[in-house]
Amino acid sequence: MATDTYSTESKEYENSLDASYKKGKGIYYTDMELSSRIIKFLKIPCGAYILDPCCGTGNFIVSARNSGHENVYGSDIDANAIALCQRKSGIKNITVLDTLANNGKDILRELHLKSPVDYVIGNPPYVPINKDITIDTPDRPFLKSVKESGSNLFIAAIYRAFELACPDGVISYIIPKNFLHVASYSKLRKLILSEKTILSIIDIGVYFKSVRGEQIIITLKNSHIPNHNIRIYGYGNNEFIKRLEVPQSFYDNEILLFENETDFRIYKRLESSYKKLGDICTGYVGRGKSKSPSAVTGKDIRKFSLKNAPIPQKGDRVFIQNIYSAEAGIIASFAGNLEASETVTVITDRDENMCRYILGILHSRLCNYFLLKFCYNNSKLTMHTDAKYLKKLPFIINSRTFNKVVSIVKLLEQTRYMSDEWFEAVESLNDVVYETYDIGRAESGYMDAQMRGVQSGKWDYNRQK
Repeated sequence: MATDTYSTESKEYENSLDASYKKGKGIYYTDMELSSRIIKFLKIPCGAYILDPCCGTGNFIVSARNSGHENVYGSDIDANAIALCQRKSGIKNITVLDTLANNGKDILRELHLKSPVDYVIGNPPYVPINKDITIDTPDRPFLKSVKESGSNLFIAAIYRAFELACPDGVISYIIPKNFLHVASYSKLRKLILSEKTILSIIDIGVYFKSVRGEQIIITLKNSHIPNHNIRIYGYGNNEFIKRLEVPQSFYDNEILLFENETDFRIYKRLESSYKKLGDICTGYVGRGKSKSPSAVTGKDIRKFSLKNAPIPQKGDRVFIQNIYSAEAGIIASFAGNLEASETVTVITDRDENMCRYILGILHSRLCNYFLLKFCYNNSKLTMHTDAKYLKKLPFIINSRTFNKVVSIVKLLEQTRYMSDEWFEAVESLNDVVYETYDIGRAESGYMDAQMRGVQSGKWDYNRQK
């Protein structure tokens, strides 16, 4: 069957499935266009044995077969999807099988494979394991590893892939991008970094429109190669675009997807030169806890002020909108001793001058550049200004510029919101923060351009003039 016709058949079957069923089971089929592109990218040698253990209607193995590969195998828990693949593709080496519940040896035996395969590919389901989503296996060590590594079906699929691929084999899966940095996935991430080889990571953004989240294609070698560089790619104009290479040894837990060598260089300098906000801040950093009707909410806050209340003169609290978007950046205000609801992130520290200094740093383009690129891993989605992210920010109390920052913040509090004078003061603040961190003109210009490229024109004084 022609690729276009098979693609249509596959999409029609996927569309026939109930939307809530697909979401509940974590089912998101990869279209023929992307699966074919991945097969081409992998440069699989002739004669290699290829397995997609969660193949759905078989787009990956059909793409591999159409590229000239004969030793293609597939399995899926969905009998109807397997029947469609068998009927429409003519591929015989596919079977109905729960590859998460069965161990690697049993899966290989069911597929009549005498040994682990050269390539494990595909797009495993991603959905949290709970009382309704379970893995029916007596393999307690396996279940324990999955639970300790994030308790998600795609985590289980990765562990099974280690059993299905030969020691020199390759595993290439589409998985959620947040696997790279979310704390609950830390155990498996560390295992991969220490015992496997990450050949490449491709950031494909929000590829599946019905999925809340971004995706990556991660390709691993099922053994460890010392002194290896990870190739990082982006995705645009239907092409995988190489960005840079980063030594795998650079990472010990979280894996950041740097967009280019400049980002990588700036990150290393800021990380090595300065402590973090969490190391220096002496007070509480976390969500507001007040249930009082008069408590400040996230919607009550705007940059450097509160919408419906005057700025307090004394106190030790900074209030931050907990919802963060790259278009607006940090939105925060000095809040004195006011109470905050749970839609607000609170920083308490020393006195009003220290709070205003922190406030100035938080609103700077340097801070928002670091937060977006390196705390949120360059996510294009709406995020939260939770303590775990804010505490990672590089921070310095610079006696040379401390009073300058505090004075500009006070000026911003007193100036009409978003007037020309207000924007001019914001630009002055950015200049002083760059001075605070000893950032030269070339790097400050780069960070300005990066943030202006993502922020709304509403916040760019240069666009409004």
